[in-house]
Order: sequence, then structure tokens, then C-alpha cells
Amino acid sequence: MQMNRNAVQKERGPRGDKRLKLLTEYSIVEKKEQILIEAIRCPLNTILMSFISPADKFAILSRYWPAFFILHCTIGIETPPLRDLKVKEKLNEVIQSARQDNYISNLDCEEIRLTVCYALCKLGRKNGKLSFASDLDSTYRYWLSRHCSIFYPHLLNRDERIVNYTDFILLYCEHISMINEFTPSTHPVDVIRTLLGINKLT
Repeated sequence: MQMNRNAVQKERGPRGDKRLKLLTEYSIVEKKEQILIEAIRCPLNTILMSFISPADKFAILSRYWPAFFILHCTIGIETPPLRDLKVKEKLNEVIQSARQDNYISNLDCEEIRLTVCYALCKLGRKNGKLSFASDLDSTYRYWLSRHCSIFYPHLLNRDERIVNYTDFILLYCEHISMINEFTPSTHPVDVIRTLLGINKLT
């Protein structure tokens, strides 16, 4: 006995609507997780972090991961939508404003590396575990300036804009909480533990 597929589908309701919604939600979570992983991996791969124990790396990134997450949202191809209404409007404004600035939104890999190192040095003035790097911020700023002058001579003050935006992010992150942006399975602390290869602090 053959059944009328159209009639059956009409009886069941629109096909795939629920699945499409779930896939969309999963895609958003997945995109955020990808940016989060890259944002945490980037400082972990710097030379500065090689002088710090895994426990101290965990403590530093558990506190300051939002700064690196915002930076990577800014330079990413797409910005994942935020769901926390308490921070969504202002943070979207910050990120979108920066993304419209070609000086900031199109950083190359060396600029990203130097910017992250600069940020870690600045954090060394607030966090004792990074205090050894606090006097190196001017060095990384010089290298960033040198890099920009060689590869982007037509973009005046590119390095200054990058540094100013980084300083702004570091200050801004002290006044917001982004923890509600992530599900328990993609909690930043667990991502940090995974990337460090540790289960718990001893």
C-alpha cells in the first residue's frame, strides 16, 4: 500500500523546522567554542607562557580569557551572536565598531602574536604570576610598530590603534562577565584544562 507522502508530511507539520533550529543553535555554540579555543591557545603558545607553570597558566587564563576572546571575535571572519542580554548590546557595539576599523579587523598572524604578548605584559602589572613580563610591554610595542611600518607603510598609526584597542579590552573586561555565553560542555575553565592537559589543580 502506497501512502501519499505530501499528505503524511502535511499531517506531521513542516519538515525539519525543529531540526534546523537545533542545528542553528549548535552552529552558534560550535562557532563560539572554536573562537574560545583559538583565543586560549594563542596566549598559551607565546614565549612568555613557557616560563610559567601549568597551574599558573590555568589561574591566569581562567581570569583573563574574556580579553583574548573579545580580541579574536574582533579579528575573526564572523562574529558569533551573543545571548547574554546584560553584555550583548554594549559588547556587540565594541566589537562591531572595531571590526569597521581596517587597522584592527585585518591583523596578520604576526600582529596577533605581538598583540597577545603585549596584552600579557600589561596583565603582568596586575597579576604577580606575570610580573616578570610587565617591563616588556614597550619591547613588544616597538616590534609591533616596526612590523607595521614595514608591511603597512600606507596605514599610519596602525600599531597605535592596535595597542589602544588592546588596552581598552583589558580595561573593559574588568567590568563584564561573559560566563553565561557558554554551555557547561564548553565552559572556558574546562577548555583551559583540556588545552593544558590537566584535570584539576594540585
